[in-house]
Amino acid sequence: MEYEYSFNVSDIEEYLNYCKKNKYNLESYIKQIRTIYRNKNKTIARITIEKGKNVVKKLDFKEDKLDNKDLIVRKESKVIKFNSIKNCEDILNFLEYKKDNTLVRDRYTYVLNGVKFEIDHYIQPIDTFVVAIEGDKEQVDKVYSDLFSLNDKYKIN
Repeated sequence: MEYEYSFNVSDIEEYLNYCKKNKYNLESYIKQIRTIYRNKNKTIARITIEKGKNVVKKLDFKEDKLDNKDLIVRKESKVIKFNSIKNCEDILNFLEYKKDNTLVRDRYTYVLNGVKFEIDHYIQPIDTFVVAIEGDKEQVDKVYSDLFSLNDKYKIN
């Protein structure tokens, strides 16, 4: 189960500084191309290509739940790494998933004490910034509360 706050912001610099100042560990900085597939069972499949030191291809699944609230709680699968995009797309087609859209972004991932920050600069389909905080409910709620002044300044409703 995923427990996550996710919201659009006008700038990410102070969120990156918050992570550094509070001694979060930079787990990764990667470029991602993510293609989203949807099916009639209200789930999404995501093929993600990560470009860092090595190219990594991943597949995962989530409940297709989106609304205008910051907090999202939904089921998600573990990640499967794979080599052939064509084979993966054939399996998704067999499972009746249809290609929906493709996102291109730079992602910073910071981790500390059961909390993961995913700070994204989306390049396509639109240029925007997103901050997500996920992990242990108690810890995540506390961090989200600590970010009140930053969110008040940068969060886009």
